[in-house]
Amino acid sequence: MTKLATLWVGDLGPIELASLASFARHGQKVVIYSYGKPKNVPDGFDNRDANEVLPSDRVAMYAKERSPSLHSNMFRYHLQALTDYTWVDLDIIARRPFHFDGDYAVGWQYAGTLINCAVLRLPAESPALRDLLVFRPGYRGYPPHVRGLRRAKYWVRTAGRGLPIENWIWGATGPKALTVCMERHDETRHALPVEAFYPIPVKDTVRFVTPGALSDESFGDETFGVHLSKSVLERALISDFDGRLPAGSYLHKQIEKARADGFDAGDLQL
Repeated sequence: MTKLATLWVGDLGPIELASLASFARHGQKVVIYSYGKPKNVPDGFDNRDANEVLPSDRVAMYAKERSPSLHSNMFRYHLQALTDYTWVDLDIIARRPFHFDGDYAVGWQYAGTLINCAVLRLPAESPALRDLLVFRPGYRGYPPHVRGLRRAKYWVRTAGRGLPIENWIWGATGPKALTVCMERHDETRHALPVEAFYPIPVKDTVRFVTPGALSDESFGDETFGVHLSKSVLERALISDFDGRLPAGSYLHKQIEKARADGFDAGDLQL
């Protein structure tokens, strides 16, 4: 059986609890790593010290956005090297058990152009993983997707020392880096099709919070789970629905299912 794990900073919100409930519905429990224990880890879910995987006295954040996604990207790569867990983001709604053949579990977000890391399993001997493991708090260098003249400009600006990783553009350590490294070592052939995890394009994320736009029947048997793109979804809620989650939307129904399963999602404040 595929073993699942994630990293979470802070307490779990309605989306995260809905995600955990969806996996539990299919008989899978996600190990939740954290630096400090969240207050509301559901019963039956293992909470482990993130220092076991990536020892750190601080959570690394992108300087501009103050986003801990930088640290979660570092963590998920080190998780691959040190454990047999498959990483899952907690804005994924599982539709069927996450069981995968072979040593890889990763999927295209945009066919042929971008591989996402919301679901990630790479073998410890993967050359792409070896390249990604250089990412740590305090690392200096250049985003792997930055090439040519632009990379040369970075080199001149930093006198060859590299940019602090915290100053890289948002996402540079995530899907963009993963795609470049897998392309470099001819590992993209292991990526599952878009339908596996990313059947709804990011530009259509608002459909998850639009009443009646999506249901469980909107997705076929080839879809293991649905990635909600939480940060984009939250912006869509603010711009289109005054920050209120509409009843009858796909996300609202998933949160209500979680509540019915005993996962207390609070007051729906995302």
